[in-house]
Amino acid sequence: MDVLDGAIDFIAFLYALLFFPAPFFWLLIHPAIRFWRRFGRRAYWVAIPVWAGFAGLLLLYREKILGNRFDRTAPIWMLGIVLVAGGIWLNRQVRQQFTWKRMIGLPEINPGKHPGGVVRSGIYGWMRHPRYMEFMLTFTGLAFLTSAPGIFVLAILTFLMYLIVAPLEERELRDQYGAEYTAYAREVPRFLPRLRWRSSSPISSGTGGSHA
Repeated sequence: MDVLDGAIDFIAFLYALLFFPAPFFWLLIHPAIRFWRRFGRRAYWVAIPVWAGFAGLLLLYREKILGNRFDRTAPIWMLGIVLVAGGIWLNRQVRQQFTWKRMIGLPEINPGKHPGGVVRSGIYGWMRHPRYMEFMLTFTGLAFLTSAPGIFVLAILTFLMYLIVAPLEERELRDQYGAEYTAYAREVPRFLPRLRWRSSSPISSGTGGSHA
């Protein structure tokens, strides 16, 4: 069991190092997208201090983040596994729709060289931000699997940050794609799919939620 716990701790902490800083980066980019577009791909250089700063904080408080565990029962284990599996499934669905360039937001940073559009096909016919939902599900699942309150805090902060970042991105996409994206946003929920899916014809070579 110690080996399993150690492996889960390693995966959870690595996931935090890689993905916890992401919404904070986009919180800098989306509100000032016109400014950052002047730099093209060079705008991604701002990610270095963001990731480095958060990585330093996470490493500094690693013991506190992974400490003070609560007991895990079978339902908690199952819930964690289901949430992580849901995140993995969403990741696969997004990858079927987007290339890595789309997933990192190049059509937003540099639309001249990486034009986009509105995608309604696949998972983007169910929700506007499946990638954000993927991060939230996976982080929460890892929190249950580690049973570490510190991971729960990171998961909650991630959830709250994407609740802020998603509307900012949508405002940007409305400016970029106009009535086409407005109609898409009206028909497709932001995070939680409706019980009855409203079918719509796919529009190729685009981005419903861009990197989201």
